[in-house]
Amino acid sequence: MWGRLQTRDRLRKRGLQVESNFPLCGLEDETANHLLVQYSYARRCIVELNRTLQISPQLTDLESLGNWLHKPTAGRFKCPVIQCMYAAPLYNILMQRNSAVWQGSIKHYNKVVQQIKTEVWMRIQGVMPKKVQDKDKDWLRQS
Repeated sequence: MWGRLQTRDRLRKRGLQVESNFPLCGLEDETANHLLVQYSYARRCIVELNRTLQISPQLTDLESLGNWLHKPTAGRFKCPVIQCMYAAPLYNILMQRNSAVWQGSIKHYNKVVQQIKTEVWMRIQGVMPKKVQDKDKDWLRQS
């Protein structure tokens, strides 16, 4: 999945003449790993979500993130919720990158995190099974 993102490093490999630096920080080359895991904005979003979910995975790159997401780390209810919570920031971080490139603006990471929480909460409410343990419902409400 990560190899499909049209980051500048991939565009250059295809022969396109684009700058290689990451447009949001200008310090590193734009790679999927930098955009979604190593960039300070992405890290802040993920730290906030970890705090919300009361988890603390050690994620250093996309490979470790992918491996962690595919390992069942919680119960049958929590695991898909956590996966959804991590898919949402990846999408939203990519959208903020595009907004910075095309509109010259980016939302504060706290607003993005709040948007992610709202989106995920609404999606989960729509598909939540009828038989969910009370402790899982409480965990979700606190998130």
